[in-house]
Amino acid sequence: MHSIPKLNDFLSILPALILIIGAIIFLVAQFFLSSNDHRVLRFITGILLLVGIYYNFESKVTPGFGDYFSGQIRISEITIYLNAIYLGTAFMTIIASPRILNQHGITFPEFYPLILFAVTGMFFMTTGGDFIVIFIGLELLSIALYILIGMAKNEISSLEATMKYFLLGAFSSGFMLMGIAFLFGGSGSTNLSAALKPVFQFEINTEVSLYSRMGLGLFFVGVFFKIALFPFHSWTPDVYEGALTTMTGFMASGPKAAAMGLLLVIYSYIPEVDTNNFWAHLIGIISILSMTFGNILALKQENLKRVLAYSSISHAGYIVAGIACGAKNEVLYYLIMYAFMNIAGFSLIAFLENGKLNITYSSLKALVIQKPFTAFGLLLVFFSLGGIPPLGGFWTKVFLFQKIAVSDNPLNRVLLIAGVVNSAIAIYYYLRVTVSAFMTEEKGEATLEVIPGSYGLAFTSVFSILVISFSWILFHPSHL
Repeated sequence: MHSIPKLNDFLSILPALILIIGAIIFLVAQFFLSSNDHRVLRFITGILLLVGIYYNFESKVTPGFGDYFSGQIRISEITIYLNAIYLGTAFMTIIASPRILNQHGITFPEFYPLILFAVTGMFFMTTGGDFIVIFIGLELLSIALYILIGMAKNEISSLEATMKYFLLGAFSSGFMLMGIAFLFGGSGSTNLSAALKPVFQFEINTEVSLYSRMGLGLFFVGVFFKIALFPFHSWTPDVYEGALTTMTGFMASGPKAAAMGLLLVIYSYIPEVDTNNFWAHLIGIISILSMTFGNILALKQENLKRVLAYSSISHAGYIVAGIACGAKNEVLYYLIMYAFMNIAGFSLIAFLENGKLNITYSSLKALVIQKPFTAFGLLLVFFSLGGIPPLGGFWTKVFLFQKIAVSDNPLNRVLLIAGVVNSAIAIYYYLRVTVSAFMTEEKGEATLEVIPGSYGLAFTSVFSILVISFSWILFHPSHL
């Protein structure tokens, strides 16, 4: 029987309450705002996200780690850092977006409350201790993303990306809901710990355990879609290319971290004795296929947004390999650094696009001549994504691969070899940016284009690049 919520229960979801109340007020307040640039909404949204970040870390102390709302909300060290990623990437996105919104003629103010709704959905995806809460959070995130992707309603590519993401997202949600139904049927509960318990009691009750295993498998299909793991990745390149570039950066960092965080949370319920068995092998095999498939297809791409889309599939493979091997802090560290790399990369691409160009390798030719700072920023971001030392991307892989290597499990050995080999393959298409921008004489479109400055894009790019360039000196997985 559920007890009446106490003050600590509400304090456990205080960051989400702040964002959701702010978003609802914004939807009403927009009718009373006459300005088309919506600076007031942008400023207040930024303040709300900063307040959310403060209370997110404050929840370590008040109300503290543990279960709330009768186990429907669960605060842990993992959820605190995951929530910080969502809030941080949203804050960077609203700073970077004004220019690109103006360039595409997007004057309606729903952009800002939709970002807040999306962050709230991510919060409940990984903080929820009940499958129903997780599903509601995921749908709140998904619906907000469908609209945000399709905001450039006058552009065919944006509408096509929205339709693909919506249709495939609806199918994946159906799989997840069916999986929850099977898990409930096998356990009589939607609480995470109770619903997952029969999955690992195959010898005790074969029929019930089989029912629950089918449910978890179906639920994982939906999670794999959100992460964009092979073979559930087909939406990724088109959606990344069609969405507004700063929105693509947000999608590749916050929601991606939420989906992988959800997998990390669910995997934490798998007993240690079972990590060498079916579920570890299932996730391990999919991670190898994802990193290999993503890297091979990225080699053939010319458009930088599509390159980063296929790159994201391979990076998801690395991270999921770590989850399969029992890594936690290393996965969180990877997600934090990867979020900053994506925000920086897509902010620089958004600047070079100037609202009309498609940025390819050839359009970057001789970029260092006219825009040396942008060229150097791209070099650092792509070097970090490729794992070139001493940048943050190198250390994320070192820590993750070290964790995978400590076990004598044959699966871990295979995952380690696959990760190292794929990291070497990826170097080719990451270094192509440097070759185009620094080692060619013929000038490309982005080099010749006269592009006005943008304080928002400059701030997000510079701040993110500083983080991935120097934060590894003071910040590593043992601090999480």
